[in-house]
Amino acid sequence: MAKSKTARSNPALRLGLIRQLHIYLSVFVAPTLIFFALTGALQTFRIPDQKAAPVALQKLARLHKDTVFAVKPPRPKRPEGAGERHGGEPPAPAKPQSKPSTEALKWFFSIASIGVAISALLGLWMALAYSKRRLILWIVLIAGMLAPVLLLAL
Repeated sequence: MAKSKTARSNPALRLGLIRQLHIYLSVFVAPTLIFFALTGALQTFRIPDQKAAPVALQKLARLHKDTVFAVKPPRPKRPEGAGERHGGEPPAPAKPQSKPSTEALKWFFSIASIGVAISALLGLWMALAYSKRRLILWIVLIAGMLAPVLLLAL
């Protein structure tokens, strides 16, 4: 009598199960991974922190950093006379010059972030284009996009 093949006794079946689990988990987390990669690339250069940055970009940056989809509240104004020197305004702190290696590292991290986003998009494309269970993967992808939105709305 032939034994039934199970994932425990057959390494090929075990590998197939692991691969399916990998695909489902990857499709579910891909939208979040892409979001964090792209917003992280912008934050490397402090783009959302600039006063001229669009409000949507500021909100997305705050969601990335603080898990809150809102513009950062303005700092409270200093009371009259606080921080004054000899009757005048305090001097604005000078921005330190960053070293060339720091700028190069910022560019490297930004390029790596964009690479992660592109890799995740390619993985999504491969999963959705070459899977026999496309409908299930579309449902998992939509769930991965809606889960953070619904949790944020709570």
